[in-house]
Amino acid sequence: MKINNCRELLAAQVGAVLQDEDEARLVLEKNTFKYTECGCCFNADEGGVTVAGYSEGSDYDHFPHYLKWGFTIDEYNEALNDADAEGVEEWESINEITEEAKAQEEDE
Repeated sequence: MKINNCRELLAAQVGAVLQDEDEARLVLEKNTFKYTECGCCFNADEGGVTVAGYSEGSDYDHFPHYLKWGFTIDEYNEALNDADAEGVEEWESINEITEEAKAQEEDE
C-alpha cells in the first residue's frame, strides 16, 4: 500500500485512523521521538516526510531521510531505522561508549 499522507502513515504503523491530518502529524512526531532509541525527529509537508536521528549533547547535523508521498511502510521503517541507528552511533561516539561498556550494560 502506498502512503500519501500522515493519516495513512499512522494507520499503517499502529492501525489508528484519525480524520484530521494535523492531529495525525502531531501523533507521528510524538511517537517517532518516544519510540526510537535516539529520539528521532519527524516532519511532514505537502511533498512527503523527513526523519532524522538525534544525539543529545552533539552539534552533529544528522542526515535527513526524506521520502516523497507514495512510499510504503517498509520504505518508511527502513529510513526510520537508519536515522535511529545514526543517532545512536553519534551519541555513543560523543559519550565514548565502547563495545565493552555496551556488553556490560546488556549483562545487567
